[in-house]
Amino acid sequence: MNQADVDFLTGPAGREALAWLAAEDLSEARTLVLLAALRSTLTPEQAGAALTLARLRRRAASKFSRAGEMFFTPEGLEQASGEHIAAWRARRFAAAGYARVADLGCGVGGDTLALAALPGVLVLGVDRDRLRLRLARANLRAYGRQAVWLAADLTRALPLCGVPAAFFDPARREHGRRVFSVRSYQPPLDTITAWRFDGLAVKLSPGVALDEVRPYTDAGAGLEFISAQGELKEAVLWTGAFGFVGRCASRIDADGHGEILMPAGLPAPPLSMPRAYLYEPDPAVIRAGLLGELAVHLGITLYRLDETIAYLTGDGAVDTPWARVWPVEAWMPFHLKRLRAALVERGIGRVTVKKRGSPIAPEALIGKLRLNGDGRPAVVVLTRAAGRPCALICGEPLRRE
Repeated sequence: MNQADVDFLTGPAGREALAWLAAEDLSEARTLVLLAALRSTLTPEQAGAALTLARLRRRAASKFSRAGEMFFTPEGLEQASGEHIAAWRARRFAAAGYARVADLGCGVGGDTLALAALPGVLVLGVDRDRLRLRLARANLRAYGRQAVWLAADLTRALPLCGVPAAFFDPARREHGRRVFSVRSYQPPLDTITAWRFDGLAVKLSPGVALDEVRPYTDAGAGLEFISAQGELKEAVLWTGAFGFVGRCASRIDADGHGEILMPAGLPAPPLSMPRAYLYEPDPAVIRAGLLGELAVHLGITLYRLDETIAYLTGDGAVDTPWARVWPVEAWMPFHLKRLRAALVERGIGRVTVKKRGSPIAPEALIGKLRLNGDGRPAVVVLTRAAGRPCALICGEPLRRE
């Protein structure tokens, strides 16, 4: 997308094209049909820009409640946090009482939106790309919110006198591909060492290498892993006044409400063979390494099946949004014929296969089991117990996805 595309898309003809596309089937199979219809009144460039934005808006509906009025680029949408996650982070700035906050590398404005919703807070959206600033400005208008906009290179001295706190979202894509090392971010993470904010939060890849951020955590920064509806979404480095010791886990529900599990320095649970129930912790808990804290939070004694795998097991069941829980009907060292016989003996005709620490593909196992489809369903879990491959036959989970 370029400036000419934005001029067109924000004008009467562009709005009319987008309104028409909003009611259409935008599947790839209809691309030629849609472009042909648009080109009856638009140039090829305008038709392509309108169709691209219409599809981006439809994809963005899972992140933004007013996606149908917003403007995106493909990379801008991919990197933008959804409303609920951005609002979750913004609460930290509100609780700290900052009246002026900068959104550094604001992109299309996902976090600027959340910060601008805080009462009495002046937000400065900063990006070196003037086109992205223009899109961010339009997106805040869609929500009736305001910010001050500034084009600036974050690798140079920041003209932000009197701004005590900031959120920094470095680009984690290059030529359409994700980059995972903090040294390859644009700008690199070590850019923050030249900044002097009282409080600073930095958005990171959820798969960030812990060794790469150790210089910051050793200096007092805390690392938060965030999941939304059971999927690990983001990591955030909280520095300065926001800092804390260790790694915490946050989970956000579909309605935007959430909960945080803070580190307490507890050891991981001891090892055990499978017991009556199998627990799969929320991915944020796993990434933060808070298995011991989870057990204490749930008020139940839990054990690990293996030192390298995050499945937990226990004698009792707790229905919790922090973990999925299955009743264990049987378990055995993995052997295909023995597993099949155990399933048939229990009247199980179809299975869902889950795995952690097993090289076997679920689809391949289902084919080799040759179940007839009759009988009740079950869950087969392929994993390791005390370093050895094993299979667990489980009933339906306590909490449905």
